[in-house]
Amino acid sequence: MNDFFTNIEFFKYPIICSVLVALVCSYLSVYIVLKRIVFVSVAVTQVSSAGIALAFITALNPTLISLIFTFLGVAIFSTRYAERRLSNESIIGMGFVVASAVTILLVSKSAKGIHEIDDLLFGNVLVATPYQIYLMAIIISCIFTVHILFYKKFASITLDFEMAKTSGMNARFWELMLYLTIGAAISIGIRTAGNLLITSFLTIPAVNGLLISNRMKTVFIIAMSISVTSACIGFFLSYVFDFPTSPCIVATLFIILCLTLPFRFLQRKS
Repeated sequence: MNDFFTNIEFFKYPIICSVLVALVCSYLSVYIVLKRIVFVSVAVTQVSSAGIALAFITALNPTLISLIFTFLGVAIFSTRYAERRLSNESIIGMGFVVASAVTILLVSKSAKGIHEIDDLLFGNVLVATPYQIYLMAIIISCIFTVHILFYKKFASITLDFEMAKTSGMNARFWELMLYLTIGAAISIGIRTAGNLLITSFLTIPAVNGLLISNRMKTVFIIAMSISVTSACIGFFLSYVFDFPTSPCIVATLFIILCLTLPFRFLQRKS
């Protein structure tokens, strides 16, 4: 334990990276869970990974290519298809499996191969650089600024899309904006955090918050607090027990989720 705090200087960038990803993804997870678009976020995450895989073998900028692929995925998955025989779920499912296959095929042509697949799936926050941290901080600040300014819009289309639409709001536009902010968060964090950690932060924290509270703003606070706590504890445990960092953080998230279940039971009893 003492070794960890003695060497904290060496881990400052990975820890900051984990906390930033935890903050933005856990915040957005509330919208994702309430709108029941968890599978959409998973599919977009995989598309973003395919973009990074392409950047690996073409020597292009991974962040830029990831953003392009992510926004393309958002545009496809957020479209409401009128054709009854072509459901949104089928498009999302096909997008997920195709993006997964493309990612593996592209990475298989890389000199590193399986090691890069591991990084895409599980991430490697230990190699986070100051440049990545600064870029993440800028984009995350923009995401939070948009959400603070237009909180009521996003809350309305999340809680009742049809009601927001009938009230005169351009609900489709604001839904697209929500998807774009989710896509931006995924693309900026996927390279360091990986699929596993990004997907976990986009789902589990909101479930924690909803188990404890019914008030939306309170759920945001709980989700963000739990995710940041899990990131710090998981990082510490991964160092002490020599576990992979991302899976350790995910395990910590799940353990905290299990510990919050009694709160829901007690609420129903009272």
